[in-house]
Amino acid sequence: MDIKEEIRKLRDLQDIDSKFLALKNERDLALPGRIAELKESFESKKSILSALEEEVKRSQVKKKERELDLATKEEGVSKCQGQLYQLKTNQEYKAKLKEIESLKADISVIEEDILKIMEEVDQKAKTLNEKKEEFKGQEAELNKAVEKIEQDIKQLDIQVKGLEDKRGILTQGIDSVLLKDYEHLLNNRWGLALVPLKAGSCGGCHMNLPPEVTNKVKQYIEIIYCEFCARMLYLEEDFQL
Repeated sequence: MDIKEEIRKLRDLQDIDSKFLALKNERDLALPGRIAELKESFESKKSILSALEEEVKRSQVKKKERELDLATKEEGVSKCQGQLYQLKTNQEYKAKLKEIESLKADISVIEEDILKIMEEVDQKAKTLNEKKEEFKGQEAELNKAVEKIEQDIKQLDIQVKGLEDKRGILTQGIDSVLLKDYEHLLNNRWGLALVPLKAGSCGGCHMNLPPEVTNKVKQYIEIIYCEFCARMLYLEEDFQL
């Protein structure tokens, strides 16, 4: 087995696998994560809109309650006025007039409250409508952004499939035992199985290795592994075009 030639093939395979891993991470993690962030931000804005709607409803309920209070007071005035002609003493008449005046004073206060609440409802309703329009724009922007990301994911699917096809062809020409060892390292060393030896340091874990390791790598008699991270080693300058 020509070790140097096998390493050349493994270098090409490592290049494919590195690109493959980067694309998969982008497709499966980064882009879906971005969609989740956008939707979470949108839901936060949506909750603000819901809160405004609840405020408008509470103000409207408050207005109805005060209108009921007003109707009750007005009914009380009408009732008292009807009773005036049935009273027999001047003292009773004056007392009833006082009661009527008290009810009318309450009515005046309630009417002022209702006016204030109506102004409050109008202002909140105006703000709500403005926020709804703003919300529609934000929703359109979200849908557009999500659609763009989903298109990017589809493009990444195509690229990933292309790399898978290239990988399948390339692995057919690599020694099966060596390939099995490589793939074991690939899965257990965060997608990096084959690394260059640079100035006596492993290109994977960056630990300094004894000079004799460099000499062994140069000979290409067998695959040399880093004694610290167990990755396969090679010298970059030996594979320059």
